[in-house]
Amino acid sequence: MSGTLAPVWRVTILTLAITIGIYAELAAAEWLASCLLYASVHLNPLRAGWSTWLDALGAWYDGRLPNMGRRVAGAGLIGMLVAFGGPALAVYTWLEQAGRRPLYGDARFANDAEIRRAGLL
Repeated sequence: MSGTLAPVWRVTILTLAITIGIYAELAAAEWLASCLLYASVHLNPLRAGWSTWLDALGAWYDGRLPNMGRRVAGAGLIGMLVAFGGPALAVYTWLEQAGRRPLYGDARFANDAEIRRAGLL
């Protein structure tokens, strides 16, 4: 019975970890967007709160920030690209390096048994 439950739990835990990771990246994207929005209006970006970007987006949509549409959209886009693109690039680089054979230092001469096995003698 435990043999059939192990893959199910593995999939459940993996799904939960991926979901938590996506929510963490969304929170990081929102905070980065808030910091970028503060920096674009020449305020201290470290004073930005977690919901600053969403508040600015709502205010722009309601018409209270008429000339801020490009800044709000740009900050949101850059925040999403950095928050999701950074980890994706790191995983891609890690997977790319994992499958690559070493270029130098792995070469050697074949011994007699390997030459006979290949049918060269």
